[in-house]
Amino acid sequence: MFRAKRERVSWLKFLKSRCRISMKKLEIAANVAVLFAVVVFLFVVGRGEFRKYEETRPAKALVGQTIGLPGFRFASSGKTLVLAISTTCHFCKDSEPFYRDLTEKSNGRVDFVAVLPQALDVAQSYVQQSIAPSVHVVSARLDSIGVRGTPTLLLVDGNGKVQDVWVGKLDDKGQRQVRSLLTQ
Repeated sequence: MFRAKRERVSWLKFLKSRCRISMKKLEIAANVAVLFAVVVFLFVVGRGEFRKYEETRPAKALVGQTIGLPGFRFASSGKTLVLAISTTCHFCKDSEPFYRDLTEKSNGRVDFVAVLPQALDVAQSYVQQSIAPSVHVVSARLDSIGVRGTPTLLLVDGNGKVQDVWVGKLDDKGQRQVRSLLTQ
């Protein structure tokens, strides 16, 4: 009996010592992980990833500028709504019903052109399936027309002069504003 008790005591000491070693290893691993996370955080902050995005040129600065699109002529009389979108932009996808509604209700008063950075065949397929087959599609870099993010809408006159700009997924107020300008 004394021997069995001694074996149990030594077994318990063994387990306690192993647990201490495991706990120390776990504590060291946790400290290393915290230090790694702090270093990554400081690196990201140092690069400015958490700074509020500030455009060097606000979108409204495009108003009054003249733009051109490869392979597209702005109608000499009338308005054109340029949809600067991307197939990979979830805000563009969320805005598709609004764009579809605009094209359906414009009754030919406004021309629509979608500018996408993707290849022309991919861009055309996307626009035809998600917005409307009647929308003219141009594959071009968005910064070639002064656009920095998607979705961006540009109301352009017949000379290619930007009349108004809307950036991002529009709320109800923004959508009403676009609709009212397109029906004038």
